[in-house]
Amino acid sequence: MPQVHIFRHAGLPGAHIVRVERFTDPAAGYVEHYALAAILEGAFDSWYRGATSLHAAGALKLKEPGEVHRDLRVHAAVTLQSVAFEPELVAHAAEALGLRGPVHFAQAQAPPGSRATALAFALHRALLAGNAGELEVANLAAEALAEVLRTCGEQAPPASRPGGVRAVRRARAYLHEALATKVTLEELAHHAGVDKFHLVRAFREEVGLPPYEYLTHLRVARAQRLLAAGLTAAATAQEVGLYDESQLHRHLRRIVGITPGRLARALRGSNIAQAPAAPRLHAAAHERLRPRPRHDSPR
Repeated sequence: MPQVHIFRHAGLPGAHIVRVERFTDPAAGYVEHYALAAILEGAFDSWYRGATSLHAAGALKLKEPGEVHRDLRVHAAVTLQSVAFEPELVAHAAEALGLRGPVHFAQAQAPPGSRATALAFALHRALLAGNAGELEVANLAAEALAEVLRTCGEQAPPASRPGGVRAVRRARAYLHEALATKVTLEELAHHAGVDKFHLVRAFREEVGLPPYEYLTHLRVARAQRLLAAGLTAAATAQEVGLYDESQLHRHLRRIVGITPGRLARALRGSNIAQAPAAPRLHAAAHERLRPRPRHDSPR
């Protein structure tokens, strides 16, 4: 028997996640939500709108309300994870992108290797890891859904919308101010004066990082100063808005390439303890002080 898990995440209000592991028997079902289903293992044929499609590991299957999806043949045991969005949320996202009328997908699968597929798999990886924060998951979901609607919907939205630079400037200022507090994507969009789908897209275009990753870099930069000043790793994590010492350890290893303990000893023994609190990510001086960050954002 396949294993079925249904759960929710705080970063996805109004959505639920379904993971089905190792199913081998074809199934059929009527869909009441929009869904982005990542095929993690296996392969199967399915019927949709009178056509047959092959879905294999690495594919992103798309579903919309009012449609029937029927599996025809399972070639290899399938594990998949699906995020189901309420129709009202998808309608709001489409409106923010300039799409009019009901949302319909042009095909049952996003193009292989497309940015839409990459963004959706980034969301699913974060959910599978189990340690992604609320802002990170909300950001990934907004990016993935917007890109799927933009490239896989039956209408194409306008290429861009005005006011993006000003909105990003306001969002960045808010992230600097709220560095040590919990930040949600809805709050950030409210302070920026735009909807969250527009903000996520504009932020990446302007800054080169999504908002949650930019905030993580700000927190790591502040953490370096606090560690150099003698704070413990646990106290530093609390001061910069991270959950605990393990999260600080993970981000420092990923971005700076060193553990909190080693970093503290190195900085206390050097003359760079007075580094700026929130460096501009592209400042040459900051780049010389540490290895180049390894960004995880999909391209």
